[in-house]
Amino acid sequence: MTDKCLFCDSKQIDYTCEKCNSSFCINHMATTEQWECKKHPEVKYSKAEASENNFRCSVIENSKCPDCGSLLRVKRLSSGQYYLDCTKCEWNSYLKTPGLFFPDESQLSREAKRYNLVYGGSWKKCGKKLKHIFGREICPNCFLDLLKRSPATNFSTIMDSFNITAEQMIKLIRKYVEEEQIYGIIDQKNRMFYYLSPETREKLISKIHDEGIINVSDLAIMLDMNTEMALQLIYKQISQYQIRGAFSRDKKKYFTQKYINDNMIKLIKEKGRMPIEDLAKKFNLPAELVKNYCVNLMKTNMIDAFFADRGKEIITKDQIYDDIKKYAKETGVFKLVKLAEKLKIAVELARKSLHEMIKTGKIEGIFTQRREFATERYLEIKIKELAKAYRNMTLREISNRLHVTEASIEENLAKLIGMGEIDGYIDSQKKLFVAYSVTANKRKIATEAQKKVQLEENDKIEVLRDYDFEGGQLHFKVVVRNHSSMAINNVKVILDVPTSYNIKQPLITIPVIESNNSRGVDFYLEPKECGISNIAGTVIYKSALGVQNTIHIRNKEVQIKCPLVCQNLATIEDCQLSIQDLPNDARAFLIADIDPRLAYRASIRALKYFETNMVTSYEGGDTASSYEAEAWFCAEAKVTGGRIITRIYVSAANQSLEVRVWCANPGQLTGFLARVIELLMEQINIIRKIKSEEREITINTMAITQNLAEISDYCMLRWKAQNIRNKLHDTFIRLRKVLKEDDPVLGRIEFWLSHLNKYEKEENITDGDADKLVNDVEQFKSVLTRTLKI
Repeated sequence: MTDKCLFCDSKQIDYTCEKCNSSFCINHMATTEQWECKKHPEVKYSKAEASENNFRCSVIENSKCPDCGSLLRVKRLSSGQYYLDCTKCEWNSYLKTPGLFFPDESQLSREAKRYNLVYGGSWKKCGKKLKHIFGREICPNCFLDLLKRSPATNFSTIMDSFNITAEQMIKLIRKYVEEEQIYGIIDQKNRMFYYLSPETREKLISKIHDEGIINVSDLAIMLDMNTEMALQLIYKQISQYQIRGAFSRDKKKYFTQKYINDNMIKLIKEKGRMPIEDLAKKFNLPAELVKNYCVNLMKTNMIDAFFADRGKEIITKDQIYDDIKKYAKETGVFKLVKLAEKLKIAVELARKSLHEMIKTGKIEGIFTQRREFATERYLEIKIKELAKAYRNMTLREISNRLHVTEASIEENLAKLIGMGEIDGYIDSQKKLFVAYSVTANKRKIATEAQKKVQLEENDKIEVLRDYDFEGGQLHFKVVVRNHSSMAINNVKVILDVPTSYNIKQPLITIPVIESNNSRGVDFYLEPKECGISNIAGTVIYKSALGVQNTIHIRNKEVQIKCPLVCQNLATIEDCQLSIQDLPNDARAFLIADIDPRLAYRASIRALKYFETNMVTSYEGGDTASSYEAEAWFCAEAKVTGGRIITRIYVSAANQSLEVRVWCANPGQLTGFLARVIELLMEQINIIRKIKSEEREITINTMAITQNLAEISDYCMLRWKAQNIRNKLHDTFIRLRKVLKEDDPVLGRIEFWLSHLNKYEKEENITDGDADKLVNDVEQFKSVLTRTLKI
């Protein structure tokens, strides 16, 4: 049977141990033999290196190390690639810049010259025969067996066993540690080698992962080594196994990142608020490091907390809420700045936390006009004090005294009246509050008999609700039916309106509802946003016995759809046919205070916010008094399909502007009309700010912009050429008032006027001319934007 190398199974055996009969190739045998060149005696070769170079010197004589300037020599990797290595320092071209290693030495030569590692014209390799310096051959198997016999081995034992020097021994141990033939720590100071078996290493790693903390002194006792070596061992383990964590300041303990995170989270949640310095003392870690850990915990949402006291403390979200509640209870009313100073947090964090608490119902109150927050309890106390002192007060006067809006005063008064803490009513027409009496506590039903009668009567009060769409608004109706045998009075209907709607009057009072009668109230809500909302409310009334009662208005789901629209290439004939079967709704406005021509342009600009086509338009009348204009638009809902047709009509004689929309879906109809009205009012408000002397220029500018947009639409529809020419001619006349006569834009428009004049009256524009004119219109817009600042 042929012997093989114990480490690599190579059959090229160079050494066989007489004691253990183990065989080794030249690359894995242990020897103290050395080879050197007479010309370069400072460069030593091992037996394997000498054999690899055919026992010839591999120093490049015209080379220069980029770090220290010493000579370089050629070395070979186990993969067979050649690289350059410094004969003095640790630089080499394999691991360092510029990274040169090639399978062919000639290629290495060319690249070395390119990077100025070799100077002169040629590759001057020494090549002299190496001189053999006698040494000992050592069996690696016997050497390793001796190291593995005990956890700690003295240098003298190893040196005496193999008759080698300390330097040669350390070199061999390091070689086998790098090759992972053995694992251990060399203690040169105490001249000891500490061996760690695989079982010991696994036990150590498990201890670090399971406990999360390792004491250096405990590890030293466990492995029978000094603390310095134990520390080196921990360094080696965390580097090899990529164990994230940190040492304490005195290097006596090592904490894993998971241990630090888990314990920090536990401490912070227990305390609620904790200084960073106290956290650092708990682990004996630097404060900046602990702060970085806190940042990572907050970034990864492992803890919901914030920094406080200019980064010196960490405070949880729940603790902020608790502190805000406590402060609000103590003060009743406060400014955000004072709250931030009290809690030692940023003003923005205080504002955000307070808004979140209000939104989730964790605190009740409102912001005053003085930018203060007042709790609901504080407002109730103040309102009751005013009611007790004055009895009759207008809502405006109460609002001015408490610095909150009239709507908030009305809402809180209604609540106090409903709870029975104030006996009175609100006159919605006169905006007047009248109080009969103010009680410290809620009134209680005096007897069991009264209580029984009251419960029976309450069951006979019915509240119904429904809605429809009207004029771009939501018409919400509430009906109160009294089926009891007695009348009810001072009935207040309060509507709880979501933030997606505007409402002018959320509270309506019904003086009395007789027995077996019903009364209805109407609320008109202006949609602000699209989507599904739930509208509810409360009905507060007094029975014939004078007892306050409350009935909740059940939620009603309402969907407002402001549809996504796309262009629809329809004609006016198509629109006229479509509107015969489509539901419609309209809003009209008086425009006595603005020029009707500007109002017409504003409405067109509002419609241009949507991806809709202008089907046709008309303007008549020369003066403002006889001016009349009309425009039709058509689009298609992207998601649900179906046409959405819009008509704008302006009349100077009636001083009115009407917007009418046709759409099959009632929710989309109201949502689209509400959005158009909102955009229209923005445009009209802009127009109202225009000075009288600038209005004519504005009218011209808006007309030019509108005409160019219509011409683009007509070209896409392949419309009648004469209709396109009429729009182009109107644009030409208006542009002559603001541009110079020799302007190239006017010349190009004249060309198109002449060209379009060649078409017959009913003839549509050709595809080629339409595409060219669309391109020219885009160029006109670009030029006019710079010239007229449209």
